[in-house]
Amino acid sequence: MQLYLIHTAAPFKALHLGAGPLGLGLLAAAATGTYALAVLVTGRIGDRAPRLLLARTACIGAILACIGLTLADRLTLLLLFMPLVGASMAFFWPNVQASIGDQSALGDLPRQLGRFNLSWSSGKACGFLFGGAILSALGASTTFTVASLILFAIFFVLPMPESRQGPLSVLLERGSAREVSTTAAPLGVAAELPAIDPRATVFRRLAWAANCTAFGLGATLTFHYPRMVAARDWSPRVFGVFLGLVYLTQTLTFALLMRRPEAWRFRRLRLYLPQVLMVVAAAALPLADRARLGVSALVFGAGLGICYCSSIYYSLLTHERRGRNAGVHEALIGLGAMMIPFTGGLLARVLESAWAPYLAAAASVALSLVLQEILYRSGRTVNADRAGVEARG
Repeated sequence: MQLYLIHTAAPFKALHLGAGPLGLGLLAAAATGTYALAVLVTGRIGDRAPRLLLARTACIGAILACIGLTLADRLTLLLLFMPLVGASMAFFWPNVQASIGDQSALGDLPRQLGRFNLSWSSGKACGFLFGGAILSALGASTTFTVASLILFAIFFVLPMPESRQGPLSVLLERGSAREVSTTAAPLGVAAELPAIDPRATVFRRLAWAANCTAFGLGATLTFHYPRMVAARDWSPRVFGVFLGLVYLTQTLTFALLMRRPEAWRFRRLRLYLPQVLMVVAAAALPLADRARLGVSALVFGAGLGICYCSSIYYSLLTHERRGRNAGVHEALIGLGAMMIPFTGGLLARVLESAWAPYLAAAASVALSLVLQEILYRSGRTVNADRAGVEARG
């Protein structure tokens, strides 16, 4: 929730400090670009160090970022403090996600991830809903202060790990190698690991590509739509309700996916269709009045939900390198959330078009769909060749 309070207040404060579409694109890039670069390293660090200790460290960095954003009185200062938000979250998300994989039996992974997704997604919805209300009533500084207080609480709520809480520690506690994944069994111990579906690698790549551009579209809504809200003389509360509805829909999507995992796992058309609808909704967004805005929110929320759920599920559907995979998953989120809003802002500046950010986001998702189908076909060919070699062998 606290991160999305920051993401509600930061674009409006940037507008107040004179930011145009390019400035808003740079604001997105400042936070998410740092995140995309740092998360590849922090995920690997989490494979060797206590994950939740790193997550607690992230809270301290984010609190310092909130203080800086509160005190910033120029756009350049705002742009300087946003990378600290991204770097802090890079220590938080992949390590929390990988810890879930560490502590979950392979067959129980969809349910545990479902609970986690419901938790953070409902927090994101509340962050935008309450962020819009607080921003309208009390201003950006108060919104940043509330975010820092929540971070302070999370710092104490997260458990202090006694040591590296990985698969091996769970194995020793449960006394059964069937219940966990581990990268290597101790000498002389034969760990019995359940088989991984051979399609997992192909679908992991599809989901990574889908999630990257879906979150780029989401970041476009977060950092560029405030300018359209201001141009229409709408209250920031409208923006908060819009994004709150997006992420409430995402939360409901997670709940549905958790109840029926067999309905979406390894079914690529069920990954493709929501993205097609997002392309249409993004391209038409500048025409939307308040009623159509609600319909668009439902489309965006459902699409973001299926893309994210697929990406994190296939990332952790492995017996090894979960921290690395969670890092790649998060890095691609950051890459999409950096490049797509920045490109949209640059095009809006060059073309002097308010539509440019949304058309850029729609085009990115459309191109990603083409890439996904190419990855699927090439991966299917490789698997077929490998199966043929094994059969002949």
